[in-house]
Amino acid sequence: MALKWWPVAVICLLALAAVITVALLAPLPPVKRVLRPLASVGRLTNLPAYRSAALARYRSLITTAVLLVVLFGSAGVTSARPIGFASATKNFETLHPQDVMICVGQPVTEASTAGLLNYYGQKIAGFDTQRIGLTSPTLRVVPLTRDHVYAAATFGEFAALAATKRAMDAEEEIANSQIAVFNNALSAFSRPVSYTDYSQSMEDILALCMAGFPAVEGESNRRRSLIYLGYTNFRGAAETRPTLFSTQRVKDMAAAASVQINGIARTDVATADPAVNDSLASIAASTGGQFSVYNPAGTAGPDKGIVDPTLASILDTIGDNPPQAVLPNGKLVTQRSWDYPNLPLTISILVAAVLCASLMVLRR
Repeated sequence: MALKWWPVAVICLLALAAVITVALLAPLPPVKRVLRPLASVGRLTNLPAYRSAALARYRSLITTAVLLVVLFGSAGVTSARPIGFASATKNFETLHPQDVMICVGQPVTEASTAGLLNYYGQKIAGFDTQRIGLTSPTLRVVPLTRDHVYAAATFGEFAALAATKRAMDAEEEIANSQIAVFNNALSAFSRPVSYTDYSQSMEDILALCMAGFPAVEGESNRRRSLIYLGYTNFRGAAETRPTLFSTQRVKDMAAAASVQINGIARTDVATADPAVNDSLASIAASTGGQFSVYNPAGTAGPDKGIVDPTLASILDTIGDNPPQAVLPNGKLVTQRSWDYPNLPLTISILVAAVLCASLMVLRR
């Protein structure tokens, strides 16, 4: 839980501390009325009935004080506008579900691709209203879907190709049937395409991935997030063939479709270009996304389902900064703007009811 107006809670806490301090330290006014003297006071106060009544009075005072403090605290928390409750997050996800498009700009046999697919393959198990898709440089591998079982199985199948490729490179003995499955999976993930008058760029791949969101030119109550991992420079220094999309055009498309683009650039490849990395960083910044550089050297492990901790940390950061929801009037809504005073208000009502009932009992 977090508080949107936390200074209000601090003021309430200071006020409560001040009231308790005054109640404990302020001298009581002297008793001016004349009390009637009683005989055998010691015997009266030692009677079981008197002791029981005195104990009940003491307990009622302590209980009333505790309930008043709880009531004051819950009222202060409510005034500070609480946010971040799990139930509020669930309601927000229901009203503004998220679409996640995994955009891979490198071969599926790369260990980092396997790590990316393993990460989201494991995350899919906790999805509820989210849809997820997968796009390669040339194909829509998994269209946006809420069939989480199918998506997780497909991600796992493609993630396993990296281990098969390592075994083949190590000249290990592999069954012909497994090689056939491997080749079919490679073709299903991406296919080499060459043109005489066109050369693919990172911006073109991002545009292809964004086209996978339904009604990409219109607004929607769904939040859209694109996670790109791969190369940033697909064109050699001597390349003169044109591309389809520029950096600014991709920014305009993302703004029109309310897509948050997150980029993870490979830094261990020979074609890595700081200028192109800067382009990806500017695209991510303009859409409210995250940008990171990643060097997966030495992360190719034999264990199935393992994700490099560095890559997992980057993806966790992306997941902790989800896209905002855009209402039809253009207003942006986030989970932090989603007030949820239900719990403190419920506590206040229950405590107030207990206080009323206890006072009625005391009066009788």
